[in-house]
Amino acid sequence: MIRALLVPLLALALGGALAGAAAPAAGQTPDGEIRGRIVQGTAEGPAPEGIPVELIILGGASGLETVQTVSGAGGAFRFEVPADPQRTHVVRVEHQGVQYLSPPLLLSRELPTTDIELTIYEATRERPDLRIESTLVTLLALDRAAAQLTIERTEEVTTPSDRIYVGDAEGVTLRLPLPDGVVAASGAGTDSGFVIEGGVIAATSALRPGTTSVVTRYVVGYDRAADAYTLRITAPFPTGRMEIEVPGRFVQNLEPLGESARADSREVAAERVEVIARPAARPGESVSVRLEGLAGRNAANPLTDRGGAVIGVLLALAVTGGGALLLRAGLRRAGAGGSA
Repeated sequence: MIRALLVPLLALALGGALAGAAAPAAGQTPDGEIRGRIVQGTAEGPAPEGIPVELIILGGASGLETVQTVSGAGGAFRFEVPADPQRTHVVRVEHQGVQYLSPPLLLSRELPTTDIELTIYEATRERPDLRIESTLVTLLALDRAAAQLTIERTEEVTTPSDRIYVGDAEGVTLRLPLPDGVVAASGAGTDSGFVIEGGVIAATSALRPGTTSVVTRYVVGYDRAADAYTLRITAPFPTGRMEIEVPGRFVQNLEPLGESARADSREVAAERVEVIARPAARPGESVSVRLEGLAGRNAANPLTDRGGAVIGVLLALAVTGGGALLLRAGLRRAGAGGSA
């Protein structure tokens, strides 16, 4: 969440001349210090010297301050700042078009210094042998008045390389088939971009060595007359495990389809969640379930019975994920209000 909130602030922080040494933040005596080092994570990459480093400071009288320097020998850098616990510090490095952010850093008189390390990678447009460790799909909300479901999909993508994959010639790293009946789609993340391409949502999230989480969210409409919806999630790459989580009170019946099967249910925030899973999938294969009884004869639930729930979810997506992509005017139905 902190990383998501930093996005607009980072845009404001860009610009300004780089200095050979970091100047202290304005307004207070610099009695604290942030020391760090940039590490080259690509075996054949150049030494990380002379790379611009930016310190973003949130809080204080001005709300936002920035301090800039460049890395020296061995990738080292240093910032002198006030050891003020009311301020949050984030170090930002951009290398070959990819940004790298430190965790939020807090200083105080008791802990006036901190040491950090940021690993950068050389970029490549040659797609490595990508694999998805797991796909988790969660039904977040059910708007019975609008006959719409809100779904979140999380891919844990494994990159077996010491270079960061920045996408093909169009900058796309991952293409995910859209679920049936989609009304709106969006992606979440600070260094991510998402566009609709026909029947897929294309992600431009840079895929780092190791595992990268790619999160997308969807609003889909279901057949009110049939009171059912078939959710099919398709694997773009070899995938280790695929799961669909459905809150028990959302439906009256779940029917796994194809190679999918019921797994053990689980408790999430005191809510019983049913799980449909398949252990592995090749590209083009899916985990699928038919959801029946969405009209609701179960216990009342403010998430599922509140009219306009989808509008609220989309507003949240606009803040955390850069805005929803509307695919058709059917979204207007969600503003009708009332409960099922």
